[in-house]
Amino acid sequence: MSSDFFRNQQYFKALTESSIVSKSNTKGTIIYVNDNFCKVTGYTEQEMIGHSHNLFRHPDNPDSLYKEMWETINAGKIWRGRMINRNKDGSDFIAESTIIPLVDEDGNIREYMAIRNDITDMVKLKREIFLKEQEKVEQEKIREAQKSFLLLFTHELKTPLNAIINFTKYIRKQIESPKAINQEKLLALLDTVSDNAADMLETITMILETSKLTTHKLTYNYTLFSLNELITVALTKYDSLINEKNIKLIQHFDRDVFIYSDILRIQQIFSNILSNAIKYGNDEIIITLRDNDADSVVIAIEDNGPGIQDKEAIFDLYVQEGESFLQRKGQGTGIGLYFIKLLCQDLNIYYKIEDREQGSGTKFILSFSKKSKKSESNGRV
Repeated sequence: MSSDFFRNQQYFKALTESSIVSKSNTKGTIIYVNDNFCKVTGYTEQEMIGHSHNLFRHPDNPDSLYKEMWETINAGKIWRGRMINRNKDGSDFIAESTIIPLVDEDGNIREYMAIRNDITDMVKLKREIFLKEQEKVEQEKIREAQKSFLLLFTHELKTPLNAIINFTKYIRKQIESPKAINQEKLLALLDTVSDNAADMLETITMILETSKLTTHKLTYNYTLFSLNELITVALTKYDSLINEKNIKLIQHFDRDVFIYSDILRIQQIFSNILSNAIKYGNDEIIITLRDNDADSVVIAIEDNGPGIQDKEAIFDLYVQEGESFLQRKGQGTGIGLYFIKLLCQDLNIYYKIEDREQGSGTKFILSFSKKSKKSESNGRV
């Protein structure tokens, strides 16, 4: 026998001792497995010979993977890829596989050799490292969010607190002064103190409820109620501010529309959107309530302000259009739309911001499904 034969025998022995090796005929029937194959898969040689590799095929491998593999090796080419395999005991092993078509002297394929290397431990280790890195990133995000939260909390409460303290001191001095008291001015200052206290309470409530929402601890009370009435009540609350800014209010309502949801949370959502339209709009707000029969109910609130450029990022925490946290010129806490997003997701309400159809401005759309009280899937933009 030639030296090449012995050399090839040595190569094959080294291969079979270090890898998981099997051979199959052109129909895919297994005709050989080595000891490593049996050790890893748990199948004996007798159990594998005469069967196909489907015996340990894993359902997570897509059909397209096998289609590509057969097309490659039937064309006489070597196929390489990663596969998940299922052992006899039901456990999985991940293998880097190389399948080589073996040809005769005439170039016809007579059998296939599959060489696999078990990389399960390596993949698990990489996954653990990745998860640990992700955990570090998430922890860093939490720390940054906590810093931002503290900064936000301090920043937003300082203004009303300063107003309350300063106006209270001024009122006290006026009362203690022997001069004549300007009752009208003092009453106006007391109203300002009261308004600032109410704003501060609303900010605190929203921040606390946002915290509950992010940890899924906010509870809901579902009832059947009229959206027309809810909108009317909300408009009454902002009536003086609408008149003060000389805003033209246009309403397009269908017949009286009822939905089954949490009336308090829907009030919060609508009031936040309306408040933004008043603050950032110019002199016109259009509210449309449309009943799509058996499908959905849609509320649209439009303003003719400058509009919003990044319509996705505006829903993120502490983001305000065009301004950094400490430099923003707009009013508000930066958590209003984030609060709306979380509520809508929990209540299965589709929400969207888009440009106004005519002229500059913003159109905020809320869509309530009539199909169920609360779907398992959350509505998102």
